[in-house]
Amino acid sequence: MRSENIINTITVKTILEQPYDKIEAEFPDYENVNLSWSELKHVLNLKTWQIALKNQKAVYLITDTATNKRYVGSAYGDDMLLGRWCSYVENGHGGNKELKALVEEQGLDYIKYNFRYSILDIYKSTTDDETIIARESWWKELLLTRNPKFGYNAN
Repeated sequence: MRSENIINTITVKTILEQPYDKIEAEFPDYENVNLSWSELKHVLNLKTWQIALKNQKAVYLITDTATNKRYVGSAYGDDMLLGRWCSYVENGHGGNKELKALVEEQGLDYIKYNFRYSILDIYKSTTDDETIIARESWWKELLLTRNPKFGYNAN
């Protein structure tokens, strides 16, 4: 069948920001996640990524490629890592004090063009929340993200 014969019978449901890549649709190992903001926005709509992220507690890293500052966060609430990362796509700051101030000062486009998202530690959903919080604190100490010169963590 030729495209001229069916063109008027199809409906465009979505236009992707980036070309579809079958490999991209598959979730990689957790230690291989390293996404730009636009990549994160895209993969959070993919079923394989949603399944992989919504049942995992984690400690994650956000890197500002313009300043090399970092933010360490943890995910253990509703929808765990999926829920946390969806909030960053939605507003750029996920409710975090320093990131919120950055969005207010620089605008959401700054986040969209300069932030990368990766996973430092991954945990089963049954892991105690205090374990996740303790590990998050360890990473903050290691990466010096509580120091305004190096990071965006206020606590």
